[in-house]
Amino acid sequence: MATTRRINEPLALTPLAGLGAVILTGILWGTIGVVTGQLKAAFPGADGGPSTLSSLLLVVIRLGITAPAAAITARILLGRGAFRLPGRLLALGLGLGLVQAFFQYAYVEAVTNAGVGIATAIELCLAPVLVATLSVLFLRERPDRLIVGAILFAAVGTVVLATSGAATAKAETFQVGILWSLACMVGYASYIVLARRLAAGIHPLELVTLASAGGFAVLTLWSTIVGVKTPDLTGKDLLVPGLQFAYLALIATCLAYALFVSGVRATSATTGSLGALAMPPTATVLAALLLNQVPTIEVVAGQALLMAAMTVTILRTAQRTNA
Repeated sequence: MATTRRINEPLALTPLAGLGAVILTGILWGTIGVVTGQLKAAFPGADGGPSTLSSLLLVVIRLGITAPAAAITARILLGRGAFRLPGRLLALGLGLGLVQAFFQYAYVEAVTNAGVGIATAIELCLAPVLVATLSVLFLRERPDRLIVGAILFAAVGTVVLATSGAATAKAETFQVGILWSLACMVGYASYIVLARRLAAGIHPLELVTLASAGGFAVLTLWSTIVGVKTPDLTGKDLLVPGLQFAYLALIATCLAYALFVSGVRATSATTGSLGALAMPPTATVLAALLLNQVPTIEVVAGQALLMAAMTVTILRTAQRTNA
């Protein structure tokens, strides 16, 4: 059943507009690492120990707010046709939540152990290489020379950023953070390809709702099994943390994923992955402004390579649109 036959599609994107939506998504996602760090800092452990707000609980709360918010938005904007899906699409949408929950949790762990810059760079910069491979195998997409060149820029930028950050990271957690970053990259790349395969029969808001609900259910069950503890809230002012959680759920997740899925289905999976490279520069600028983490020359060079990859992608998409 086609999406447009079930619902009134609010916005149909051209390939170039789709890339713009993905770039905007990258900017929104670039704020996640800093906000996550601030949330964890708001619940410090005893004697300077690890934060009492675990990564698992943070993602559970985030998805728990996102799922109903996306469902309500979908119902308002799309009308009665929303969520009238075949059983197969419902199952696949919920199953996609497993991938989303995994790479969101992995990202929080990567940020905690390796830092915002390195985690973000590895997730976003190596993902296009994996996406290109998966796209050839499953979607039969073959990137042209310009896109391959952009992938090379992204890979070199990753190496530069990871090398420059190794000296300042804590030795006891850096390698663990790198592993979590790589795991996050695999999950993120898989999400791109799977979301594109589902996009033909499901609206982005429906997909965000189902994926968030599925991820919330799985992580809630897992947190119950492992016995995740909640922070002590006695005498705690929860206004700022509450607003930060709302931002992560409603803006950086609900809105961002709807934009991302809309953008990816209007372009290719590889181009969509490269367009999201706006995330690392955003994270670096915010870290400098809000956390006083001024980037080194090496970090600036790595970010320049990422921007070059994104620029090449924009130009190539524009050429295809005008052809």
